[in-house]
Amino acid sequence: MSLDASARRPSRRGAHPVTPMLLPVPILCFVGALIADWAYTASPDMLWIDFSSWLLMAGLIGGGLAIAALVVRLVRAHADRGAIGLPLVLLGSAWIVELVNSFIHTRDGWTAVVPTGIILSAIGVILSLAAGWTWQSISHREGAVR
Repeated sequence: MSLDASARRPSRRGAHPVTPMLLPVPILCFVGALIADWAYTASPDMLWIDFSSWLLMAGLIGGGLAIAALVVRLVRAHADRGAIGLPLVLLGSAWIVELVNSFIHTRDGWTAVVPTGIILSAIGVILSLAAGWTWQSISHREGAVR
């Protein structure tokens, strides 16, 4: 019995895409950084700035991986590139805002958070939540989690 090339190729139906696994990481970390910034405004404890900085770093690493996964999906997409492009632009914008925010957090004391740090944290959270929302909307509209 001879098998043709298509029969020997493994099925891709069971493959699980990486993007839904990576996208929550920056969202969670950026929300945590905003909460830590808010806690620092109510407390003089400098440890909250450290928590926020660590969460920003983890979110930037996870966000960079999620952006890379979205870029790969965008390049490999045969149709509907605009649908993949919107979450990519939103997450990329959040990543840039939070990168600037991490530089702001290197300041000393109160000026590391108030007012610029907490404002940038809020903007980054809004953008990353919008990226997650649009990605889920696209995934559910197409009938499967991508």
